Amino acid sequence: VFVGYQAEGTIGRRIQRGAKEIPMNVGGNIVSLPVEMNVETCDGFSGHSDRRQLVGFINNMSPRPERVVFGHGEESKCVDLCSTIHKRLNMNTAAPFNLETIRFV
Repeated sequence: VFVGYQAEGTIGRRIQRGAKEIPMNVGGNIVSLPVEMNVETCDGFSGHSDRRQLVGFINNMSPRPERVVFGHGEESKCVDLCSTIHKRLNMNTAAPFNLETIRFV
């Protein structure tokens, strides 16, 4: 799921536009990896939203997501926002560390 705008020339933009393969650096070699996933873009979301706007946006989503993951921002702010959303909206949340893997299935 992409939340809005992906800059021109980025892998995100290529995937949004329907790329079936993307080049990736794997061990110093450029390999072509297949895009084997459903791709959705969530319009109406701004990367510049404040805490109140983020909580409101999530609260108004329909259908409601099972889990919310924050992967961008200061670690302490992400953890605090996860805690707020969990308490106020009774949702599972996560704020992974840099390079931490999360299984979605």
